Amino acid sequence: MSEEQVAAVYARALFDAASEAGAVEPVRRELGDFVAALAASASLRDVLADPQVDSAAKRRVLAEITRDGQPLVGNMLQLLLERGRFAIAGELHKAYDGLAAVAARLVAVEVTTAMELSPETRKKIAARVAEATGREVELAERVDPAIVGGLVLRVGDVIVDGSVQARIRQLRRRLATAELRGDVE
Repeated sequence: MSEEQVAAVYARALFDAASEAGAVEPVRRELGDFVAALAASASLRDVLADPQVDSAAKRRVLAEITRDGQPLVGNMLQLLLERGRFAIAGELHKAYDGLAAVAARLVAVEVTTAMELSPETRKKIAARVAEATGREVELAERVDPAIVGGLVLRVGDVIVDGSVQARIRQLRRRLATAELRGDVE
């Protein structure tokens, strides 16, 4: 199994437990906070990844970090550590986040444009995606001047590329494969 698949299994178990406990959103938030802290702290990553650090010491570090939080998060992180799967913590968060979003009827949409969108345009895009998907939209905006104009939408695994850059590539392909027309004698 790939790390992504393993993380999906753990995420499903955590999500089911959080659903039973009525703690889906707090678990989502705390797991995200932990993953962000892990990414920001090289010393924390080093301690938890170092095979020379005693596993009891690692468990104590995790217990201390998660002491005041959701027990489900602390227990899941301890389980990952115990099973040698701590490296999938980021993937676990991503998979859990997806499950929580589906349960909340949220759809994550990434919009890439050449320049920042106006609030009006942002609202229009969110409304059109909400209408098409029947779900509430969580919009993330990215600016990339290389697309020249237009926009690129990513909704889950679906990408809609309406950028000027994509249109230029499409035109190049057509020109490269077009037959010459006209009277040639």
